[in-house]
Amino acid sequence: MRLKRQLRIFLTLLLGLLSTEIANGQWLHRGDCKSSADPALSSPGLLNLCANGSAEAWFVHKSKRADQRQPDRLYNADGNLTLFLTPWLSAHLRGHSRIYIDRDTQNTTLKDTKRDSWHIQLGNNALSRHRLSFGRGKPLFRIDHQLRKEIFYAWGLDLFEAPKVDYVSYVYDNQLDWTINATYGRLPDNRLSDKQRLFASGRLMYDVAALEGTRIVVGGYSDGLLNRAVSIGLININGRGEQTSIEVTRTFSRFPYDPDEFKQNIRISHLSREQDKNQIRFQYDDFFRQIRVGGVGVIYRPAELLKLEFEVGFAKHEDIPKRSHWYVAASSGVEL
Repeated sequence: MRLKRQLRIFLTLLLGLLSTEIANGQWLHRGDCKSSADPALSSPGLLNLCANGSAEAWFVHKSKRADQRQPDRLYNADGNLTLFLTPWLSAHLRGHSRIYIDRDTQNTTLKDTKRDSWHIQLGNNALSRHRLSFGRGKPLFRIDHQLRKEIFYAWGLDLFEAPKVDYVSYVYDNQLDWTINATYGRLPDNRLSDKQRLFASGRLMYDVAALEGTRIVVGGYSDGLLNRAVSIGLININGRGEQTSIEVTRTFSRFPYDPDEFKQNIRISHLSREQDKNQIRFQYDDFFRQIRVGGVGVIYRPAELLKLEFEVGFAKHEDIPKRSHWYVAASSGVEL
């Protein structure tokens, strides 16, 4: 009875606090609230909620020489929620839902709905030099400046991501030029031994003051299964909002010199500034001994929440040259 009474008191106080924040009209923010410009990071109030997401339909058409076994349509939805209990304590949740449909058979080849990650963070991205977080997800170890992640399904390409782990992560940010991130965790698969479940990653970022908006990123990870990855890259976001990056990522398994286990991706990308509701993007990916994909696209936002995309490009197969082909991709969707 005492526990129920305490729970009622807690819920009453929480609802009262929520009512106060809603009445003030300053508790809900659109975006991911990672930039120092976001009011949720510097607001003295409680219970700031940040939300963003997108939903879109992608269609990819490949020329006749291509292998058509991969799905040709994708319905995709992504969402992020961040709840600031105080400016120094926050909870983060990210999830997605995807449906792949084969053009020839009209069959749904895969339904993929899951919670990608969650974590609790102590510290404030805008105000704290030291930040500590714990949760479950795929820790970042590279730039991963991906401009067309949604259409990678058309070729079944490796995304070069870390495995999902239960982790604790520490970030030191001197708020000037250096940022250091270290993560330690365990793979959630109980079928593995304790040694095989170990995971560690690190990422070092340095902002070059002499080059406006330029950051150098070096990182890597290793898990108990002897899967390892290293990455080095450079990204520039200038004062006009243009984004340019180049990155090299390599992954190794138990035998790093085995051609079947060595994987490498070289990525060059550019996103222009928004002008007259349009942005131009370019991305080139070179997957070692597998495929090279390069394309130019247009992003058009006719209304505040509506986004239309179109891309044309060429995919060159290294293993089977006869399968090299042109492709066209288009999408329509909404974003928050």
